[in-house]
Amino acid sequence: MNPEIEKKYQRLRSFFFGLCVLAAGLFFLITSKNIIKTQAAENWRVYSGVLESDNAARSTALFRTSWLKYSYEIDGKKYQGTRIGYGISNTNDVSGRGKTLRVYVNPEDYTDSVLVTGIKKTHIIGLLFSVGFIWLGFYLWKRTR
Repeated sequence: MNPEIEKKYQRLRSFFFGLCVLAAGLFFLITSKNIIKTQAAENWRVYSGVLESDNAARSTALFRTSWLKYSYEIDGKKYQGTRIGYGISNTNDVSGRGKTLRVYVNPEDYTDSVLVTGIKKTHIIGLLFSVGFIWLGFYLWKRTR
């Protein structure tokens, strides 16, 4: 192979390897943060809440769009929440306006609340994507040598 083409090929290989490592790192950091937060939320105080929306329990953090709204009361003050869980965007357990819910509330910030805690399938998938991108990066690196 021409030395100049080989040099460009090596740059391209390094670029894709770097992208794979960057993607793996981002997936790992975001998923790890969500796992740590959801584990901490398991120890938060539980309050009774009421579902205020009729739609399916679904929330997307990327665009901050939410179809789920619930309210809960602490010391006579009413709070509203939209978060299902950290890294958890939907649940089948929540439906029907007026339904009573278990709301986990952060004792340091009463506006921070979740409905679902614990490590879920979405967390495992995030970690698997992280491992997959690392594997892909090293595969590309090794394959193109």
